Amino acid sequence: MTLYGLLGFTHNGGRTLTVMSPAGARAALAAMAAGAGEDVVVQAGPGQLTHYIEKRREALRGLIAAHGIVVLDKPAWDARKAELGASVFY
Repeated sequence: MTLYGLLGFTHNGGRTLTVMSPAGARAALAAMAAGAGEDVVVQAGPGQLTHYIEKRREALRGLIAAHGIVVLDKPAWDARKAELGASVFY
C-alpha cells in the first residue's frame, strides 16, 4: 500500500505527520498500527486523515522509514489529495 505523508508542526512547535493513502484512512491507520510505538501520539477518527505527533525527537523519521512513507511538500500533497479525492478520508 502506498502511504503519503505531509510533515508539519503543532501550535507549540511539536512535529506532526499527516498520512493519506489511495486505500483510505482506515486502511492506512491499520497498516501503520504496529509501528507508532510510545514515541508518537496517534490522532485518528472517522472521516479524517490520521495525524502522528512526535513525543520524542526523530520518532517520525523512524515511522516514515519503517512504513516507506512518501513524504510530499505542500503543493505536491494538495495535488495528490485532489487527485485521490474523498476516498482518502474513509
